[in-house]
Amino acid sequence: MGSFSWVHLLVLLAVVAIIVLVVALALRGWRRRGIDTTVGITLSGAAIVAAVSLLLAIGTVITVLASDSVHFTIPVNEYWPPLPDGVTVTTSAHLESGGFTSADVWVTGASTAARVFWALGQGIGYLVPAAVAALIAITCFQLLRGVPFARMVVRAALVTAVMVLVGGVTADVLSQIGGSIVSHELLSMTAASWTDPQQDIDALLPQPTMSVMIPFWPIGAGLGFAALAAVLKYGAVLQRDTERLV
Repeated sequence: MGSFSWVHLLVLLAVVAIIVLVVALALRGWRRRGIDTTVGITLSGAAIVAAVSLLLAIGTVITVLASDSVHFTIPVNEYWPPLPDGVTVTTSAHLESGGFTSADVWVTGASTAARVFWALGQGIGYLVPAAVAALIAITCFQLLRGVPFARMVVRAALVTAVMVLVGGVTADVLSQIGGSIVSHELLSMTAASWTDPQQDIDALLPQPTMSVMIPFWPIGAGLGFAALAAVLKYGAVLQRDTERLV
């Protein structure tokens, strides 16, 4: 595990070094051509984020579908571990009610359906920031060209609005479905055995549950990008009218 971590650390440092080198060379070129440094850095950063997010989306889907052990977030019925008979614990705070409602677990033997739902949910989740970063990169590129309200920017804003709204909701829902399937596969007992007849096995393990809730943040964010697209469209009209006057 130690060598595995070191390898990943070296790869990460190499990627960071390459990014720093590319940005440094780009800054030198921008200064020579009189390009605004802030816009140039934002353009480069957004392009890198979009590319990395796209690669993570593809890599996540492949990893989930191909790996023997997969990391899932599963829902469970509200649970707090019970203490064995005869055991008392003194703490500074006391639990009145409540417990865990989800767990992060590594699972082997998950069904194909669970893997597909989880892979699609996680993959689409990475495409949402990729779409936002792509919009920023396109906007900065058109700004450097002197046409900040180009039709391409308006269309990109509309596409981003749809991607954030639909993609954000879909990613969460698919991930929750996949996690719920694994919750039942992992926690629904098909057989059990114990030496103490007074021990309640059901009390020792959390119980599986199905939990699918619609997230609201993608709806608000999507509407925000839609409003941005409307503003950009209005700016494009003013830009064309100005060009005609000149």
